[in-house]
Amino acid sequence: METIDNYHKGLLFITYLLINSDNEISDNELYYLHKMRVEEGVTDDTFAHHFKSLLGKNEKEIYQIGIDAINLCTDEQKLKTFVRLYQLALIDKVLRVKEVRFILYAIKLANVDINAVVHMALQKEMAA
Repeated sequence: METIDNYHKGLLFITYLLINSDNEISDNELYYLHKMRVEEGVTDDTFAHHFKSLLGKNEKEIYQIGIDAINLCTDEQKLKTFVRLYQLALIDKVLRVKEVRFILYAIKLANVDINAVVHMALQKEMAA
């Protein structure tokens, strides 16, 4: 149970930062966030709890908490997290430099293979 909570926490914290990275939240990003929550089984209570814990924290603190939570996850959960972030970054059909840097740095900190992330994301795209 703790592993899934770390997964949800890391996923939501890092997603929050990625969505806010351009200081503009689009309808596509909000839709993707909702879809991701449903598909990943994040309950309203879990989402509310993690969202409330973001309040009052700066970007650096949120990032560190998110990365720490991801690093407590299984390799499969880490990979799924970065596939989600990759898909989210592309949801607006505009990939910004800050988003690319953000994702690549997070992947490095979590010790995840970028090629595996891209491969899995492309497989999911073809299946959809």
